[in-house]
Amino acid sequence: MKFYKYILLLLLVNVVASCNDFLDEPTSKSTNIPVSSLEHLDALLNDYSQFNTESNSTAIFGTDDFGFETELFDASPGGNAYSISMAQYGLWDRENVQFDIRAYWPQEWEKIFTANLVLLNLPDVSGDDNEKKQIKAEAHFIRVYSYFQLANTYCLPYSDATGSELGLPIKQSTSFEENLERVTLSETWAFMEEDLQKALELSRDFEEVNSLNRSWRASTAAVNAFAARFYLALNDYVKAQEHAQTALNEYSVLRDYNSEMQFSDQPAEITLFNTDGTTEQFNIDFPYTHDTQNADLQLEWGESYYYRVLDNGQWKYWPSQELLGLYDQSYDLRYKYHIVEGFSYDQASAVDPPYDYPGYIFFDRSKILSGPSVSEMMLIKAECQVRQGDFGSGITTVNMLRAMRMDNTAPSSVINLAASSQSEALVKVLEERRREMPFVHRWYDVRRYNNNNDPADDVVISRTFYPFNRNSILGADTPINFTLDKNSRKYATPIPDSDIISSNGVLQQNTY
Repeated sequence: MKFYKYILLLLLVNVVASCNDFLDEPTSKSTNIPVSSLEHLDALLNDYSQFNTESNSTAIFGTDDFGFETELFDASPGGNAYSISMAQYGLWDRENVQFDIRAYWPQEWEKIFTANLVLLNLPDVSGDDNEKKQIKAEAHFIRVYSYFQLANTYCLPYSDATGSELGLPIKQSTSFEENLERVTLSETWAFMEEDLQKALELSRDFEEVNSLNRSWRASTAAVNAFAARFYLALNDYVKAQEHAQTALNEYSVLRDYNSEMQFSDQPAEITLFNTDGTTEQFNIDFPYTHDTQNADLQLEWGESYYYRVLDNGQWKYWPSQELLGLYDQSYDLRYKYHIVEGFSYDQASAVDPPYDYPGYIFFDRSKILSGPSVSEMMLIKAECQVRQGDFGSGITTVNMLRAMRMDNTAPSSVINLAASSQSEALVKVLEERRREMPFVHRWYDVRRYNNNNDPADDVVISRTFYPFNRNSILGADTPINFTLDKNSRKYATPIPDSDIISSNGVLQQNTY
């Protein structure tokens, strides 16, 4: 693959920076990399900037959490509330997305390359045998994590009906000549599960990792938390709950939004131009988490087992009306702090005349924590309990999370959910999951909802927005309906065309 040929040089530069001058000579286009100690391999895994970012436009824009609003487009000068890229990903344009030069595809393959580099060199380096075992398990964890991301973005959802569909190339080396042919989806998921079992051999205490503020490094809790996510995607609720509980047994600290969240002391002051010719000043109140653009606060957040962030380089998370309607706007502190009123004044320049549309903010304007977390494990546990018939326990579990997210002055009937049946409990738990983790998990969730044995949770996403072509959104045209059906092949994002070409046709494109 084209991108694969540039990763080696980039990784070597990173290792040089981390390990002083252990590279004594230039590296040619080969796998004969002069790695001589465990320290060198550990340095590769210690560069969080290489692993933490997920710039997945499909996940960011492609679900019903993201709002496509014609009124917002009209109110922003030149329609700048939305870019053509946002429309292409968010309205499932599978013809032109393949030409996106900033596609997510190479990011995760770079991480896989690093994992393979570590695994290939590990047997030949000096170092403590136990630490070698930990590094090996961590490399398998990195590889399966990235394969999971790629499979859930560039392949169809996995089920008995889709097992023979195209999966991913299986890359277990750093060779540029390794086969690029895509194996089946069944083979891809089998390979991932094999990697996961090897990753679960890790025995590194989370408190040790977290106390050093290094939650980008794998731990026993992190791997089990990811395993819970993995098996939830396969609708294996027994294993998903077991692994979620294992992670929670090791670490279960939640932030209390009543005492551990506040607004920024740096509001954005915006001048609004009213239709009557007057002006007024408006202060956009951001959460204090908006103020940081480095990893310090993100690593100190405290709920993440493994540090990764969904990164929207376009700085616009427009919550849909459907998503906004799920929050109790009087008492839900996630709405208070993360749904930022007047965001359209700032990020869409909708000030003349003023048009107020909120934005979603977690860290600065682009990042939302996406790695496995305590709150995700509680939600996985709750969902699995409900789906296995113990809906009362599922509601109890989810209410433990809500106690940390709802205003503690609210009536107990508002803070605590209640359900009189399994079906009612499932609806409430899945809605809570959406409130807690908007944008981050919705793409993966809709895929699994539409491919499990419960038709009650199926999702068809439909939007009304302006038509568009390869270059622009046609805001002067009549809005039309866009629909992503339950079994649409559009659930597989196209692989970048440049990689299809560079593989000389070995790497096969998705069909629609």
